[in-house]
Amino acid sequence: KCGELESFLWEAQWWEREKIEAWQLKRLQKTLRRAYEKVPGYGLLFREAGVKPEDIRSLRDINKLPFTTKELLRDNLKDFTARDVPPWQRKHVTTGGSSGTPFGFYHSSINSWMESAFMHCGWRWAGWKPQERTAVLRGSFSGNRDETCQIDRIRQQLHLSLYRLNPSTYPHYRAMLLQYSPLHLHAYPSTATLLADLVLENRDESLFHFKTLLLGSENVFPSQREKLQTAFPGARISSWYGHTEQAVLAPACERSDQYHAWPFYGLTEIVDEYGLGVEEDSIGELVGTSFWSEATPFIRYRTEDLAVRGADRCPDCGRNFLMIQRVDGRKQDYVVVADGGLVSLTGLIFAQHFEAFSRLKSIQLQQDEIGEVLVRVLPGRGFSNQDGQEIEKKMVSACGGKLRVRILLVDSLPRTSRGKHLFLVQNLKLPEARERVVP
Repeated sequence: KCGELESFLWEAQWWEREKIEAWQLKRLQKTLRRAYEKVPGYGLLFREAGVKPEDIRSLRDINKLPFTTKELLRDNLKDFTARDVPPWQRKHVTTGGSSGTPFGFYHSSINSWMESAFMHCGWRWAGWKPQERTAVLRGSFSGNRDETCQIDRIRQQLHLSLYRLNPSTYPHYRAMLLQYSPLHLHAYPSTATLLADLVLENRDESLFHFKTLLLGSENVFPSQREKLQTAFPGARISSWYGHTEQAVLAPACERSDQYHAWPFYGLTEIVDEYGLGVEEDSIGELVGTSFWSEATPFIRYRTEDLAVRGADRCPDCGRNFLMIQRVDGRKQDYVVVADGGLVSLTGLIFAQHFEAFSRLKSIQLQQDEIGEVLVRVLPGRGFSNQDGQEIEKKMVSACGGKLRVRILLVDSLPRTSRGKHLFLVQNLKLPEARERVVP
């Protein structure tokens, strides 16, 4: 099934817009009919909204449907579980998301092979080929006291423990990578950057010959991209937006850094605070309707992730996909300044140039009080007090002086249970912004 879907996607990615939208509408109508009849929660939602599946006669009619949220599905999971998927065909999965709020729901076997087909197509855009050796540095393998790696000979993958990668173990990781000679690195951006730091510290820039860096599950920020390109010259950086809920998937174009939302994966919307679609170049919340999730359907699901809408067609590759210029992260990825306004991580840090970033390994912000933020810095070689002062000064300036910044040097930064790195630990409940200080 995975191979059949992958073949379909490889052909259909070049369809004209009218043909894509006709396919989407047919799939959307099928999804809504099944949810209305087999999922009590959706039946109730649709009736309360005064809408039936047959009322959706065009893709624009999706605006007639109510939104769903993580809280709604989490707190009423039984009602939003399909009655025609028996318990033995369900797999309970969880995601903490960037906010760390637990959320559990159900997948069926479809989710696994479907996801592989879409992911493989996106990777192929970047130059990945099936059965080429790949090193994996993600949370899927943690290792134990005596184990830092595993080899999956069927998938041709070298799984490395991200939890054990540090300066003292780097020689062992280097030896394993040289012995296995992978052509691709599949990693979180933060763990790939950690490896890049060690490569640069040991002057091993010419040692590894990755064709591609396949980076997902976190944003790839400019400072990380610059460091990765220095550590692994010649490697193509390919990133994507996706999530465990599998409502939206958007790999980066092979000819630019913009994301392309797969139209055959689901129906993707980008809406403002009033639930209305935003114009090109405007920021909004990603909303997804999955065409494949049968056990727990996701229909008009508010992801809480913010993105800048692009064009409806890519001028570089020619695909008629909705483009996403940039993913700014979750709604929680904002700092609250003294007057209650919000500033994004992009505006606060990643859209600026810091000389200090060449001398640090990573940072993490934590906010517990309005107008104050703690910046944990994992220093690198040559990091000085002046570097800390530069970070503090530029962050305060980006907020118009409305933020107090405290720098703390640390030996390590905490990760989530899945091994992800959070750039911002936001412990405040964000208010409705009177002012978005920096978009």
